[in-house]
Amino acid sequence: MGIFLDFIKLSYQEKILALESLFWVTVVRVMIWVFPFSFVQKRVQKIANYLSPDELDKFPTVNMNRIRMMIVIISRYIPRATCLVQALAGHILFLRYGYNTIIKIGVLNEDGVFEAHAWLEKNGNVVLGESEKNYKTILGIRRDSS
Repeated sequence: MGIFLDFIKLSYQEKILALESLFWVTVVRVMIWVFPFSFVQKRVQKIANYLSPDELDKFPTVNMNRIRMMIVIISRYIPRATCLVQALAGHILFLRYGYNTIIKIGVLNEDGVFEAHAWLEKNGNVVLGESEKNYKTILGIRRDSS
């Protein structure tokens, strides 16, 4: 009952954001499960471009921290909502609310242990998926300008 009561206490705008976060985290999670990453990447870019306003960063309607917080909280309730799922869903939502972000995917090989991580950046600052480790970026996905 706790999560339901917490949801009821949210403002109308936060309820919409929570439902959008739930929707996109779930959709991206299913897409990653069913389709190859190259397909998911292109689909996420198309969705983000379709939903984003024409002029980014002009008049954002929702605070970046609220979007980040909703994605992190919602991801706790979706099985296997990894950093990649969060970064892709976050990219869609940040663009939807007027923030131009870049999806970064990086790797680390420390003491023979290979790790990968995905996060979002805006103007060189991490906005979702922080890590203390220094990952080497192997892929950066931007908003299509077409």
